[in-house]
Amino acid sequence: MIKSKQIGFLLFMVFIAGILFPVFSEAQNFPPYQKYEGPLKPGMEITRENFDQYSFELKKLLMPSKFQWYAMGITEGLVTMPIGEARQCSLSKGQINATLKYKGTARISANNQLENWTAGVPFPEPKNSLELAWDANPTIYRAGHSDDCVQPSAFALYRGTRYEKRFVWNLYNRQCRGRMDIPPLGDLPSFTNGGISQKESLLVFEPHEVRGFIQLRIRYWAVDKPDSCYGYIPTIRRIRRLTGSDLTDPLLGSDCVPDDFEAWRQKLDDKMEFRILECRDFLVPRTYIGSKNKPPYDYRKHGPCVQAISEFRTLWVMEVTLKDPDYVYSKRLFYINATPFDEKGDFLIYWGENFDLKGRLWRAGGFAVHYDNGEGFRTLNNWIYMNVRSNHYSMMDNFKPCYDPPEHFHKVLPLKEDQAFSIKGLLRRAR
Repeated sequence: MIKSKQIGFLLFMVFIAGILFPVFSEAQNFPPYQKYEGPLKPGMEITRENFDQYSFELKKLLMPSKFQWYAMGITEGLVTMPIGEARQCSLSKGQINATLKYKGTARISANNQLENWTAGVPFPEPKNSLELAWDANPTIYRAGHSDDCVQPSAFALYRGTRYEKRFVWNLYNRQCRGRMDIPPLGDLPSFTNGGISQKESLLVFEPHEVRGFIQLRIRYWAVDKPDSCYGYIPTIRRIRRLTGSDLTDPLLGSDCVPDDFEAWRQKLDDKMEFRILECRDFLVPRTYIGSKNKPPYDYRKHGPCVQAISEFRTLWVMEVTLKDPDYVYSKRLFYINATPFDEKGDFLIYWGENFDLKGRLWRAGGFAVHYDNGEGFRTLNNWIYMNVRSNHYSMMDNFKPCYDPPEHFHKVLPLKEDQAFSIKGLLRRAR
């Protein structure tokens, strides 16, 4: 009798362990915080003259690809790296209120689908890497803007520090689900009736030979439903449907890849696996409040670099293994703000690194300058895209932030659907 009870108890424990072990295992994959204790401190400045002295320390504090980029800029005398005190900038009031209101309701299903989410950060206190992935993924939270955005930008292309050419575009983005700041709030009919979570388009104005190039991308909420993407090619005057491989091809000869927008525009799917590798201090660009305070970018003076203040910030290093042999990357690394939500944390991806199918570092990119209008509305003021192996760079300069001054964007937003998210409407703008 005692033996049968013992066997029953053991079977019960095995059953419980089978249920709970994956949860415990996942919950324990957040590594301990590693504080930087080296000689670099706020108030110092890295220059061409002292770069060799501090290069070993910079390798600890910069991502490998970012070190390559910064080392080039500093040693060539294009920029210096002043280090300042860290500044915290919170999310917008709408994002904060929605996060607090719906805290604890969101869940993730077996196929990585986010469920029971209404608005705000789904997991303000993430317990595992998959929850962190949803907090950071631009499907529901975008680093550069809120519910609607228009972003005029110029891209300067460089081979090393040698300028090649540039192109100019407008990028339009609309959140169709969980809108928190710009009316109409909540879910739009395009989501409730069609399952669309986001719409994004871009329209090229310069140079003349590609003026009128258009790309329109429609993102569906379901992780198992691929995005719809269309392109208008002005040279042949035709619209064609783009495939998944088109979203990993560089645009117009640049290093800018649609699936690398904001580091991670690739659709989160059920094949991905997530792991937190580290939690430690890095040097990242300061968040400048108000566009008048941000450092100016002059491509003739700074090349593919920006003269900006860096600051210490604690980041999670998240590895995403893709498990898709047909995709161009085998894995991605994302460097995510680890400041807790209740301390003005925002789960922002500061940098991304992408590896080819042989596991070699290939493409990378992230913030060169981060900007906030003072009300939690962010703009990708300067963003660098780079091909690590070819030493080729594309610097995006957002020369006219749509959120600054704060009262201005209400004159521009919300976007008009027929003008910003239809081929005909975008063509009329191009002409």
